[in-house]
Amino acid sequence: MQWVKVRVLGKGSYGVVTLAVNSEDPSLPSVAVKSSRLEDSRSLESLEKEKRILDHLYGSSHILAFLTDTVSFDNQLGGWAYDLFLEYASGGSLSDLIKKRGGRLPEREVQDYTRMILKSLCGIHEKGYVHCDLKPDNILIIPLQDGTNYLKIADFGLAKEPGEELQYGDSFRFRFRGTPLYMSPESFLFGEIESGLDIWSLGCVAVEMLTGKPAMRVGDGPIINLESKCAFVMQEPNIPQFMSDLGKDFLRKLFCEKSEGTMDG
Repeated sequence: MQWVKVRVLGKGSYGVVTLAVNSEDPSLPSVAVKSSRLEDSRSLESLEKEKRILDHLYGSSHILAFLTDTVSFDNQLGGWAYDLFLEYASGGSLSDLIKKRGGRLPEREVQDYTRMILKSLCGIHEKGYVHCDLKPDNILIIPLQDGTNYLKIADFGLAKEPGEELQYGDSFRFRFRGTPLYMSPESFLFGEIESGLDIWSLGCVAVEMLTGKPAMRVGDGPIINLESKCAFVMQEPNIPQFMSDLGKDFLRKLFCEKSEGTMDG
């Protein structure tokens, strides 16, 4: 089949994501192609890792599907590239939806979306993986015919694989991975990468769906040293007061320090 890249959907440290259509059969669904230059060893390694993980998780509920991979000449990247063909989420990201809806989704809708994400995390953790970078940008939306949305987790380039050995960085600390605003205190300070990291991140995502703002407040300066890190993680996550008591209790459980594994939705 001949796939033609028609429009750039986004760019990141790994390279570029492009919408592709089939020139031989336009009736086939469009796909998203995630590409990295072959010369960029770090980005290439990230995409190969993502392919390996998605291949292993194929068929899991609420996880973006991997379709195939290939090598092609990419004009956007100006050279030969490794292409990862993925299911296309035409609804964009959860981050896009939050902004489109004015930064505040109804609690009932947030419950439905949180249940979908948690179901996906169950499948990820049961197979020994930790996503490590769960955030609204990495949760994609598949619009359904009945007007509702089906959420899928994407971007496994930073995920921890079963049996993976953690590397030590400077000052004998583990190199943390992920986005600080969505990381649990122990993972942010000490580089601990366990399933509890994803559960904490889910709590942050739920708060952001409800308020349009991060669950953890950001100070005036960058989080670059131990003092600023400690000040950041010592704060309590913001649990919206307008939530139901059941919702508040659920969020407190997600934010329990050292929470392990997954929870019943």
